Amino acid sequence: MKRERLPWALGWASLGIGLTELAFAEGICRVLGLSKYRADRVRALGLRELASGWGLLREPQRRDWVWARVAGDAMDLTLLAVTFGKPRASRVWQGVITAAVAGVTLVDLYAALRPGAPLARSAAPSLGKDVGRGVPAESWRGSGLAEDMGVNGSRGEEGESEEVRQRMMDEAAKRLGLPEVKEPGVSH
Repeated sequence: MKRERLPWALGWASLGIGLTELAFAEGICRVLGLSKYRADRVRALGLRELASGWGLLREPQRRDWVWARVAGDAMDLTLLAVTFGKPRASRVWQGVITAAVAGVTLVDLYAALRPGAPLARSAAPSLGKDVGRGVPAESWRGSGLAEDMGVNGSRGEEGESEEVRQRMMDEAAKRLGLPEVKEPGVSH
């Protein structure tokens, strides 16, 4: 199964749930024992579902959209918990809806926590120091940052050892405030 399939399916589910909450807000309030004046809150939950669904369909590799669904599930479960004290609520519908939301919550948590889950984009730009094996650690040269920090190819790069170049890269990364990246099998 592709990494995008589950978030993509959750996106379509969010759209369906959101449209249902928008279209049938009064009916949902009635079976949960809430006043029809609370329908605006159910519609707000529907809009949140639509936003999560749209985000997952547009960018299935963004883990934060899946976490938005988990947060929304927590809101839904909180609303459902409040309705259990309402005397006019339909206990059968409360149980069915609560079981469905709890099940969806488990699927959302699985999607957010599973190994290989889609990752959120990092706020910090990669400067090539974390690109992995087979790529030189100084591959971020030419980005402008290396030149700004005084690490450029004009200082006899061909005659410098890899150790000297690595030390220069580490010094530049420290001056930039970048986190230290330890490469496997390399001691500094």
